[in-house]
Amino acid sequence: MTEVAIFGRTSTQEQDYQRQVVDMQKVADKFDYEVVSIITEKISGAKKNEERAGIQQLLNEARAGKFQKVLVTEVSRIGRSTLETLKLVEELHQLGVSIYLHDLGTETLGEDGEMNMQTEMMLHMLSLFAKNERRTTIARIKSGIAQYRANNGGDYGRPIGSVESKEKFLAKYSKVVEGLKRGGSIRECVQLYAISLGTVSKVRSYIKNELELSQVA
Repeated sequence: MTEVAIFGRTSTQEQDYQRQVVDMQKVADKFDYEVVSIITEKISGAKKNEERAGIQQLLNEARAGKFQKVLVTEVSRIGRSTLETLKLVEELHQLGVSIYLHDLGTETLGEDGEMNMQTEMMLHMLSLFAKNERRTTIARIKSGIAQYRANNGGDYGRPIGSVESKEKFLAKYSKVVEGLKRGGSIRECVQLYAISLGTVSKVRSYIKNELELSQVA
């Protein structure tokens, strides 16, 4: 039985990746695949692969030979940056891992382990489309901010030079604080709470003294 991993991603904490997982489980059942890993994350697909805990887990398990295929609903789930997406695909292919793209009903590698020209062209095009979609979204946001400023005669967002207080920041990420105080590592908290590596590291730096005191005690 072919062993596979399911990979799901959403861009924000409010979105839910459960539908992606359910759809890919149906695909696995249809083709009699054995799902050995379900990897999910809530982070922008435009981030570098090194900043994404889900992608790092996917690569680590692929290097360990845990599965032969990765099931995703569409290419934008694995990334919205053309360069980062292609780097990921290339590394997975070097490890002999094929990617199943559900929206297109196709895989990136054939039975001989080779990528045909059609699949290669498709991946490049889809990655470019995903990147263009993100650019369009950013342009709309900028346009909305500009319109807000024009209508309200003032700046948008936090005043220039203002800094979010340490107390407010820690209150916002109270679960991460609790996780670190319980002895969880930075990477464990990244995966457990689906928060970026940089944010968890910042939380840890703020409570470093408290953590050291708790270890001494």
